[in-house]
Amino acid sequence: MALALDLQTIAQQIFRRTLTAIDVEAVVQTRLRLVGNKLVMGEEEWDLVRTSRIVVIGIGKASVAMARAVESILGERMTEGLVVINALVGEAPARLPVLLGGHPLPNQASLEAADAALATLRAADGEGTLVIFLISGGGSALFEKPIDASLTLADLQEVNRALVGCGAVIGEMNVVRRHLSAVKGGRLAEAAPHARQISLYISDVNSDDLTTVASGPTLPDTSTLADFHRIIARYDLLRQFPPKVAALISANAIPETPQQDLRSTRARSHHLLLDNRRALAEARRIAEAEHGLVVEVADDLVEGDVEVMARTHLGRIAALRSKHQSRAVCLLSGGEVICPVRGQGQGGRNQEFVLRAALALGSQEPGQIVVLSAGTDGIDGHSPAAGAIADAGTVRRAAGLGLSPERYLQNSDSFNFFNALGQAIITGPTGNNVRDLRILLAQ
Repeated sequence: MALALDLQTIAQQIFRRTLTAIDVEAVVQTRLRLVGNKLVMGEEEWDLVRTSRIVVIGIGKASVAMARAVESILGERMTEGLVVINALVGEAPARLPVLLGGHPLPNQASLEAADAALATLRAADGEGTLVIFLISGGGSALFEKPIDASLTLADLQEVNRALVGCGAVIGEMNVVRRHLSAVKGGRLAEAAPHARQISLYISDVNSDDLTTVASGPTLPDTSTLADFHRIIARYDLLRQFPPKVAALISANAIPETPQQDLRSTRARSHHLLLDNRRALAEARRIAEAEHGLVVEVADDLVEGDVEVMARTHLGRIAALRSKHQSRAVCLLSGGEVICPVRGQGQGGRNQEFVLRAALALGSQEPGQIVVLSAGTDGIDGHSPAAGAIADAGTVRRAAGLGLSPERYLQNSDSFNFFNALGQAIITGPTGNNVRDLRILLAQ
């Protein structure tokens, strides 16, 4: 049992040290600099002498930390703006109001934030204005305005509820969200067409597809109405959407999103600061340098059915262990497994991944293989946990307490299963969001 405790401790240390290594404020302050009267990002610079207004609009789970960093750089040069987030982590920026939008479903503050941002941008639009957009994951729900005035907050909430539970991957969900929104898919940027614009991204999506971060409020859409209708049909969403939304779609009353390539204009600049690849690179460095592990990063294991992904990961860590029999090994992957909601319990995709992996470990010795999966935002589905950790002894301990893993899975209640065993990983909201981390260790 000492070995199992050691591997579980190491896995949690790798996760928590990775969170520290991808600190949002430090990343922004490293990349965005004020040199004299010029704001510099990489090879680009903006002359602030001819800038009369600097508007900062922050949207997403990392937006408060991003806004604090920008405020430390620009100080009183910031003139107006707002930040919308799901939970305040740390101090609020002194010069910007903070609104608490809804997540994973939009709330009234989500609508008010969108209206306020649109009004601010329209009033400040002009060649003397510089707009700095701070975009991060979670913004799809936190910041919203329906494309049609007849749609209500309840309609939007029902749309999001259907999307989250239908089994679609995040990219597909965001195609639907963009087409049903007045602020997504580049429509927010269109509110200030004459202003210079900088968009900084903390990405919670695959590769470099920035149009899906918070559903792309400042970038033209790369998806089309044809893609929108294909996804609606694939997941039978017309039947699940509220009647007014279904009627608009059936009547072909949903307009196309902006398609022009705004990224090619000098007035609009887009920069990716942090994503899941950076988190995996930091986790690898920590596992190798601080714990002496043999590490493999599974770049191909990003998205997929939760049961298939759990078994595939276990097969991959077993193969890695066989290849390096005299060393402890570590398998890392990132992304988001597909995990449809089946019951009314508390849980999320990370905890369900770990629970299914624990069941698949079967009769192995406890501590031989340890599985951890957790969200970098500190929130896993409808639960207080970021994720969970388990080994082959988890299911046996549960049986001794009269806990049925299968029953918890059927009710999508993995949090209460792991919480009862003391194996839920609870960090609280982190103020970051670069998707999930999966860490498997084997002796």
